[in-house]
Amino acid sequence: MGRPASKNPKSEALTIRLDPKTRFILDYMARFKGQTITTVVERAILAAAANTVITRSDGYEEHHTTWQDLWDVSEGVRALEVSKVPELIPTFEEERRLSFVRNHWPFFFSNEKKQHYLNHYIDVLWPRIDEFIQLHEDMKHMDYYAAGNAMLDALKNAKLSPPKWPPEQKSTPPTKGSGNFSRDLDDDIPF
Repeated sequence: MGRPASKNPKSEALTIRLDPKTRFILDYMARFKGQTITTVVERAILAAAANTVITRSDGYEEHHTTWQDLWDVSEGVRALEVSKVPELIPTFEEERRLSFVRNHWPFFFSNEKKQHYLNHYIDVLWPRIDEFIQLHEDMKHMDYYAAGNAMLDALKNAKLSPPKWPPEQKSTPPTKGSGNFSRDLDDDIPF
């Protein structure tokens, strides 16, 4: 028999400094609404977030992004979604993780279009993502697929059926003399 689900499966403590006036206002709001201070703060954050919208235009129409578009129960998916939004100013490490995930897409996405996440893989791999990235950096000159092979082992240890790795190459790009490039590209330069 499994453990009963707790009321709050995972919560985090937040310590903030308030001046006496702000603390009084917070106590006042909690008493007035019959809520805990935590509930008052959570609801104020939700109200503020509901009004925080990132708007982007692609030249044809406007796209709106809110926190709800980025939220996922999976920590790894949340982190990846946030790292794709320039307005949220992703750090170098966030961009590095996103690049690694895109290059090792079979472990993170359902197909090469990279539109749908594989949460069950991400939940296993994400706690060790920096380890896999470092392995890739250290080994890519000798064994480009080393990090992928380590991720395969991690998924197998979690009793998950791993993806096909390395992915099959669709086709090789044409080379000079293969029929598609019969002349030197430098011939087009007029000087």
